[in-house]
Amino acid sequence: MEQTIIKSFSGTPFFIECSTVENSPGTWASTKIAIFKDEIFIGEYIRNYSAFGPATFYPFQIDNEWYALYSAEYTTTRVMKLHDDRIEDWCGEAPLVYGFCPTEFYVPRYNYNKLSYEQGEKLRTLDSYIADCDMKSDSDFLNAQKFSEFVSTHYCDFGLLSGCVWGDDTSWKLRYIDLSKISDKIIDITEKFGYWELPSSLKLKDCINMNGWEPKNHNWIELTRVEHINLKTGERC
Repeated sequence: MEQTIIKSFSGTPFFIECSTVENSPGTWASTKIAIFKDEIFIGEYIRNYSAFGPATFYPFQIDNEWYALYSAEYTTTRVMKLHDDRIEDWCGEAPLVYGFCPTEFYVPRYNYNKLSYEQGEKLRTLDSYIADCDMKSDSDFLNAQKFSEFVSTHYCDFGLLSGCVWGDDTSWKLRYIDLSKISDKIIDITEKFGYWELPSSLKLKDCINMNGWEPKNHNWIELTRVEHINLKTGERC
């Protein structure tokens, strides 16, 4: 029996409907992802794998343009541009037989706040940035935009993805996506953090702490990882 999964994306005008597409007997099923903007259907694509359909579509906005990370071919990461009435494949990786298979995408967004405080007889202001991964919930992140110190919301010019090289599906690894040149149809996906294994019990967003991060002056973040330790020898692998 076909099951449809509906996923909305907080703070965006988008939601998706994911449904199973059966193929020939003895072969994997596919996933059809239908995309809606402001309740209007704008396009769909077929992902040639039965799993991780909802987690491998992630809309974000840069320079007032909407895009989405997505994975139609299960060994590739690509970007589509989201128009008001259609979708457009924008840029990204070409399919590889033994490529890196995405299982989840995340592009951090942050609230920019301007705090006021008194210093002596003068009124000073302080820029503050709070990322959505550091809030308890999406609703808390949105509610924070109602405060008087709130100025604007932005997406970072980078993203993160979890997944594995084809065949190495014993655990998920972390990779970095440079989105700073996306308007020129360029993204760069790297192992910036080396071989970084993620805990299977957490979602990708929950493995990231950006407390204290600032877009220009302080680029430090904290990442959660798994380490395997031999209790007898203390050896790590």
